[in-house]
Amino acid sequence: MAKSYTGERIPGTVNYHIFVTESKQKKEILIDQQLNIHSLLTDVHLSHRDELAYKISLAILIDFTGNIALSEACFRDFKNNMERLFFEDHWLLHSNRIEVFLNSEQGLEEEIADYSFFQSPKEIVSKG
Repeated sequence: MAKSYTGERIPGTVNYHIFVTESKQKKEILIDQQLNIHSLLTDVHLSHRDELAYKISLAILIDFTGNIALSEACFRDFKNNMERLFFEDHWLLHSNRIEVFLNSEQGLEEEIADYSFFQSPKEIVSKG
């Protein structure tokens, strides 16, 4: 069954409420604020915003796959692929994009779509 993941930034913060919807049932995914992401990413210095994006990536992958080891192996690349999306105030991610990503990570797909071109409506208006 297809899932949809949504994020809503909590006003006045960089934190998000993350939800997953499947078959009209919506539940919140809790982001583990106690998780020491630095233990999984020892080679980078992270801002609070980047650390949160990694935590969101890990939480979504764990929810989608149910496989902690696979999620920990892929969450860095997943965050890098979805980073622009995760920094929006409101976002929507369908599970088919996660499947494409995971298939590319496992060498089952030839190519993954590059979403780095994503622009928010505000960026488009200000450039126009």
